[in-house]
Amino acid sequence: MVDRRKASVSRKGWGNGGSVRDSSEYPDLEQRRRVSNDSGFFSRKSFRDVGCSEYMIECLRKQLFQRPSHIQAMAFAPVVAGKSSIIADQSGSGKTLAYLAPVIQRLREEELQGVSKSSSQSPRLVVLVPTAELASQVLGNCRSISKFGVPVRSMVVTGGHRQRTQLESLQEGVDVLVATPGRFIYLIKEGFLQLSNLRCAVLDEVDILFNDEDFEAALQSLINSSPVTTQYLFVTATLPLGIYNKLVEDFPDCQVVMAPGMHRISPGLEEVLVDCSGDDRSEKSPEMAFSNKKSALLQLVEGSPVPKTIVFCNKIETCRKVENVLTRFDRSGTRVQVLPFHSALAQESRLANMKEFTNSRSEKVAQFLVCTDRASRGIDFPGVDHVILFDFPRDPSEYVRRVGRTARGAGGMGKAFIFVVGKQVSLARRIMDRNQKGHPVHDVPAAYELLY
Repeated sequence: MVDRRKASVSRKGWGNGGSVRDSSEYPDLEQRRRVSNDSGFFSRKSFRDVGCSEYMIECLRKQLFQRPSHIQAMAFAPVVAGKSSIIADQSGSGKTLAYLAPVIQRLREEELQGVSKSSSQSPRLVVLVPTAELASQVLGNCRSISKFGVPVRSMVVTGGHRQRTQLESLQEGVDVLVATPGRFIYLIKEGFLQLSNLRCAVLDEVDILFNDEDFEAALQSLINSSPVTTQYLFVTATLPLGIYNKLVEDFPDCQVVMAPGMHRISPGLEEVLVDCSGDDRSEKSPEMAFSNKKSALLQLVEGSPVPKTIVFCNKIETCRKVENVLTRFDRSGTRVQVLPFHSALAQESRLANMKEFTNSRSEKVAQFLVCTDRASRGIDFPGVDHVILFDFPRDPSEYVRRVGRTARGAGGMGKAFIFVVGKQVSLARRIMDRNQKGHPVHDVPAAYELLY
């Protein structure tokens, strides 16, 4: 049984994959050019209206950012003024630029005025992120800003990279340090990192960071080592009440900047609920559920493949099974390219697969990024046509993050296929209804561990 929301495409197979774009260093620039006048995504205000300096406006223009999104327009004034804030909006709304542009502008102004500057081992902006992949993406945004006219020195410190190289770069001095919690704690404890010059600390995907075993210690180290004047920015696509209460308790002066798209899915997203329970006479077991979902997956792949699809599984073991299914479907490798993306892979392999999925697009070969929730954690994959939730997420908030990997940005279109079995059917419908109405999903029960 298939249940569709916002059905606007043919009921058979995948529907249309959209246009094919040539790969380039910035694969989403062409999309920005085409949709820069989309009033639904963008604020009515200009970058000049919200307080951007002329050099930042020119830098953004060169990257084809013509107008700010809603969250970028709303966040700019409080962030550039140095106010601690919770920055909350749906996936794909432009939150990374919403904090980077005003913070980097302020750092640049302070440097020009001689008020503050970075020194050896002492950055002025620290960004904590939950994964090395998101760290790499934030670094890419910083380097784009620098490349297009606003000089800023930035670096990443995460596991999986050569530690000696990281320490040497830090010794030379950087403005922006992007780090995962574990490596951040190590640098502080060993005396390689000083925070006496820190002007701003960003906690990106803060709701996920709170699940990191190293995060509480990293946050405490950050607070203890930073000047009392340090600005704190908490960035998130979902804001559970428990996280909100903790933030405002620890940071009572923190203001909330929440865009109108919060708790809503993208208007360009079509959700397709695929009931894989089988008929009433069939055996009910995890093996049968996998078999039914496998059949649904292959039916979609054969129907009308699209260039880019992300397949989400709950476990690495399931990822590997799905990888095998897709590889056996096309043993020659001429129609399907399978790219694994989970913690069982070396970080170098994950980053290589992420780069391949992000930068290449072919009309003949359908790419499948098969992953755990690692790929839903703030990473922006441009041009994803479809998302498949092969396994239903354990946490309702994770549903929002997963389906938010497609139909991103202005004018973004995409489809999410949600495979469900047994009791997950009614749970999925409830989450979908709440997303349509803009109601938070945090009070929806966690997904059933038992399928039937």
